[in-house]
Amino acid sequence: MTRIRYSLLAFLSIVIIVSMACTQQRQPCLTPKTASLIIGTVHFKTDTSTVTVDTTLPHATFYPLSSQLNYVTVYPPQASFTVSLSPDTNYCQWLFETDSLKHIPDTVSFYYQRSAKFLSNACGFTYFYNIDSVHSTHLIIDSLHILNNSVTNNVNTKHLQIYIHRNF
Repeated sequence: MTRIRYSLLAFLSIVIIVSMACTQQRQPCLTPKTASLIIGTVHFKTDTSTVTVDTTLPHATFYPLSSQLNYVTVYPPQASFTVSLSPDTNYCQWLFETDSLKHIPDTVSFYYQRSAKFLSNACGFTYFYNIDSVHSTHLIIDSLHILNNSVTNNVNTKHLQIYIHRNF
């Protein structure tokens, strides 16, 4: 009787070990999944100068005018920040405040084309964007310049430069 128990125990142990060895574990997604727009802020040193200086904004905030996007607050003070584009439409707007204490917002409008991209089995799909144009009001913003219109999951590419009025 004990020989049958040991045989049964050995058989069950082998079945468990083989089943554990054969199960596939899902590979983790090691690449950034979200395509984000990276924005830098600068201003000209003088009225006639073409030399720009990074503008560190004290309490900059981006508020989406669309409910599916999250607002972005930049703190501590920085000269660049990241926002998202809407995967549901080819257009989105943000209210941009250079300092949340002064309450002088500019509206920044992004127009773009979306395309679904397959990243990998582990990461699945995401949206990449191609910026057509960017427009803004001009309360604090002097002008906008698109540096790279292809918005992907590359976190090292700056896409947009915002020129702040020199008097700010």
